Amino acid sequence: MLSRHVLLAVLLLHTMTGLKLHVTTFNTGDTFPREDISPLLGLDYDPDIVSIGFEELGDTDAWENEADRILSKRGYYRIKLNTMSIMQLVVFAKKDHLPFISHIETEYTKTGFGGTYGNKGGTSVRFRLYDKTIAIVNSHLSAHMDQVQIRDEEYWNIISEQDFEDPTTPHLYDHDYLIWSGDLNYRIELNNSEVRKSIGAGKHLDLLHYDQLYQEKLAGHAFIGFHEADITFPPTYKFNPETDIYDTSEKQRVPSWCDRVLWRIKREREEIVSVLNWGGDGGSDTDSMSSITLSMSDLSGGECEADGIGPSNMR
Repeated sequence: MLSRHVLLAVLLLHTMTGLKLHVTTFNTGDTFPREDISPLLGLDYDPDIVSIGFEELGDTDAWENEADRILSKRGYYRIKLNTMSIMQLVVFAKKDHLPFISHIETEYTKTGFGGTYGNKGGTSVRFRLYDKTIAIVNSHLSAHMDQVQIRDEEYWNIISEQDFEDPTTPHLYDHDYLIWSGDLNYRIELNNSEVRKSIGAGKHLDLLHYDQLYQEKLAGHAFIGFHEADITFPPTYKFNPETDIYDTSEKQRVPSWCDRVLWRIKREREEIVSVLNWGGDGGSDTDSMSSITLSMSDLSGGECEADGIGPSNMR
């Protein structure tokens, strides 16, 4: 079985034109893929673009190679890999879309140990897909309950430090679609026993008011302009390895929604986004499993040219 410390969140963008973008993030917890990870990817359909982020890698090749093995068999080509220390972001695409993917760039921001180490921070891949620009960020922010201000600062560091050569989108916020996922590490700021009691009684939704990310967004301290679907499932962090029992170690971590998926659309395009479904599974072989589906129109509309990449240079 995979370690319970593997974390998963999924974002699916489903357009009226039928184009789908599937974004997944895992905190591997310094483990190795000892078995087929296909079920964790949640790919019971064939999206057009697949993006997978990894944090806390024990081996910077093992997980990416496993994902590549699975997706290549399904007709996907890797368009970009971005590695920063023990964090990775890899993006795949179906062959039919390769000529219409261009201006691919990567960036990364180290925030660990005062910005000197890449155990924390954010990696990104940006590209043009037909006539729209998309940026995907996968990040791992600082841990611990009392580090909320540090997490906010790390978010702003990633936003401010990542620049791109495409003159139409020099910054992350300039893109038509900005998707942010990862182990954001925001906690439920409440007594541990109260949190566990609420979860046990099936009243986990009462805890959302104490979620640090919710509070920071509301206060305008971080993730300004980002959207997140309503959370309806219990906290996804942290379980004992290979169980559905919340942490019983000496650390006694407070259950929290650490693994998140958010999106930001340019203001003039916000009206085309709607949430279709959003769910989580804390009882799987992973520490968390969450999915979200958005409906978006006109992602591949407008004028475009087939000046993108080809399958010959994907490997």
